[in-house]
Amino acid sequence: MAVQASLKKIRASWVDRISRDLASGEGVRAGFAEQLERFLDLLEQTVVTGDTAWLDPVLYDWGRSPTETNLEQGDYQVSFVLNRMIALTIEVARDTLGKKDALELLAVVIPVLAHSLSVVVRYEMETRVSHISNELGSVQQKLQQLDQNKSKFISVAAHELKTPLTLIEG
Repeated sequence: MAVQASLKKIRASWVDRISRDLASGEGVRAGFAEQLERFLDLLEQTVVTGDTAWLDPVLYDWGRSPTETNLEQGDYQVSFVLNRMIALTIEVARDTLGKKDALELLAVVIPVLAHSLSVVVRYEMETRVSHISNELGSVQQKLQQLDQNKSKFISVAAHELKTPLTLIEG
């Protein structure tokens, strides 16, 4: 069986298994299943053409989508999801296909998924670096403002202290 046919054969169980495993709640699961369908369409295109660039749009969207809380806590959710997708792909292929077809499918798909994982990790790191740089810029602005306020205070305090001393020395 061709790899493309194997992908079509496991499609429904793959989407169902991954969405049940990684998404809680029906609303979240439905949206996630939609994203998985999109990913699988692009994965099929990648397998047919051999060009991993087909997956870049969805990987970019996923890698650049962490919440402020995820960024502050240093969570890497999408990397975890892709790692889990790799493991579940192996399980679904083993359960759904014959040994030869499963091995043939995994030999083609696992390198693509591993590449996808490295791309997402890069996007997540770039997003995290950007977030930290923005935080650093904000802190730097606050420090500059604090330094200006300190200088103004010292100038005013020195003037206020100098005036009475001049009168006393007078």
